[in-house]
Amino acid sequence: MAKVVVGMLGFGTVGTGVIRILDQHSGISLKKVAVRELSKKRALSAPCPITANPSELVDDPEIEIIIEVMGGERPALDLLTAAIEKRKHIVTANKEVLAKHGPELFKLAASKGVAIFCEASVAGGIPLISTIHKGLEANQISSVTGILNGTTNFILSSMEEKGEDFNAALAKAQELGYAEADPTADIEGFDVAYKLSILTALAFGHFANPKDINRKGITSVMPEDFKHARDFGYRIKLLGSTSAAGDAVDVRVRPSLVPILHPLANVSGANNGIVVDGDAVGELMMVGPGAGELPTASAVVGDLINLASALKLPDFASYFQAAIEPGWAKLAPAGDRRSAYYLRIEVHDHPGVIGQIGTIFGDHHLSIRNIVQQGVSYDHASIIIITQDVKEANMEEALAELSKKEFLKTVAACMPIYAAGGKHA
Repeated sequence: MAKVVVGMLGFGTVGTGVIRILDQHSGISLKKVAVRELSKKRALSAPCPITANPSELVDDPEIEIIIEVMGGERPALDLLTAAIEKRKHIVTANKEVLAKHGPELFKLAASKGVAIFCEASVAGGIPLISTIHKGLEANQISSVTGILNGTTNFILSSMEEKGEDFNAALAKAQELGYAEADPTADIEGFDVAYKLSILTALAFGHFANPKDINRKGITSVMPEDFKHARDFGYRIKLLGSTSAAGDAVDVRVRPSLVPILHPLANVSGANNGIVVDGDAVGELMMVGPGAGELPTASAVVGDLINLASALKLPDFASYFQAAIEPGWAKLAPAGDRRSAYYLRIEVHDHPGVIGQIGTIFGDHHLSIRNIVQQGVSYDHASIIIITQDVKEANMEEALAELSKKEFLKTVAACMPIYAAGGKHA
């Protein structure tokens, strides 16, 4: 049987892993690799020519599949578009391009009769996309929630386990290669938002526009929050979630409290953990490495093998292509979500403060489950509150009124509490 001929855009960490794994698969021929800098020193030699001109791959009629592991929005978007126009199939790990331009790329691919495979774009080596796309076809998905960024999970785990502050934990993550020199995409939740856009398309049929996703990162989480969370039986994780909300979808990124007994709470270090809730299967959880050379390359090559094995079948692309509609998903209003909340409120220690907080919360239909005053010192106290399930809009209104009170120093933390079945974040 003739080998399937492929070309690869990018030869960084993931590209290196792809070459290592492809060495074990004789049915696939890597014809050429395109890189930005020919002179850059690399961990291993490519088994094929290397070029700085990616058009040599896109325009080569012998190359049937383009692997894209270069990352970034451009020139990756332009190259993928050109490759699809020339009816080449795509295997990509590029979450940013898919999140921002997924509707147009999938529409173009459908018109050209080619397939886009993107297992490596979300959760690294965990077979999450194929599970949602094909493994759970018998289910109506109600929600997908999880720890989708290994960098932030490593930072939060270090803060909890070692008592480090955020800056120290971030520096350690950078030293170990988990965080980039500019960690903004990770710590501010952009990376998770891109992944949620893709998961929303797979679970609910439309990409979520990442610029409209309700997003908050982890920079405001303090060491004392881990202690308070633990005292109440929780751990703090950065959760991304997408869930059905009537005719809309609720998509958001939030540092959240997870019950210690829930499996998500025990996903530590740089690992990812995802919970998919289907009407037939119930709650299904997957855990594993969310990044790294070989885990991510494993997903890329897995897609490549599936694609290569189907190339000779008639009209196979329509079978593999996810049923994704043009246009963006309709997002539910941010204030409609209900959940319990953890709050840490720093106040001047005046008489009657707790009573006034209780009155404000009651006026806005917020029910308090636990309230504790801690760290009382001269003219200062920390008030820790756990609420019952409340509407986010009511919480925002209450905090807005609270902010006008003279006794308030700051609302230092306000995090939702995860509950199974999609009631979270």
